[in-house]
Amino acid sequence: MPQAAVAERHDAAEPIRATPEAARRILAEQLPILRAVARGLSRDAAELEDLVQDAYEKALRSIHTMNVGANPRGWMVTILHNLHIDRCRRRARMKPHVPADEVPLPAPEVIEAPAWSAISTDDVRRAAARLPDELRTTYTMFALEGRSYHEVAAALGIPKATVGTRVSRARARLKELLTAELAAAGGER
Repeated sequence: MPQAAVAERHDAAEPIRATPEAARRILAEQLPILRAVARGLSRDAAELEDLVQDAYEKALRSIHTMNVGANPRGWMVTILHNLHIDRCRRRARMKPHVPADEVPLPAPEVIEAPAWSAISTDDVRRAAARLPDELRTTYTMFALEGRSYHEVAAALGIPKATVGTRVSRARARLKELLTAELAAAGGER
């Protein structure tokens, strides 16, 4: 192969750069094509203009890499298309935006006070007095006097696990006693 042909091929492979003003003019000439392509990607006019503007801005930031001898239109359309894909992916990851003014707020439901709210500490003490001795003593020390399982176990000389069992049984029995008392009173106090 002759040396001249090799030199021509090497020269053809070199990118052709334009002055910044000439490159801006070339980019500006592509705007109608970009709008047409963007119209095919998005039906929303505002999004279409944003997409074209963002593509133009990105092309301007990368103007020093543009090869005028290649296909500037294809280069800008590629930028536009890639931006559109990025936006679609970002939108797919996000939940839809709903302005706070458009979110319906349900009226708070009127909730009756539970029957248990009518029970006082004195009611619990009276019901605890009706428990068997071993449950009453353990429950009173733990729940009404505020002692820990360890303290109750040491005071009564029983294992800590037994304290837990007795407290659990006392609560179940108290629930039965107090529920029966509420039912007898008609749930009103």
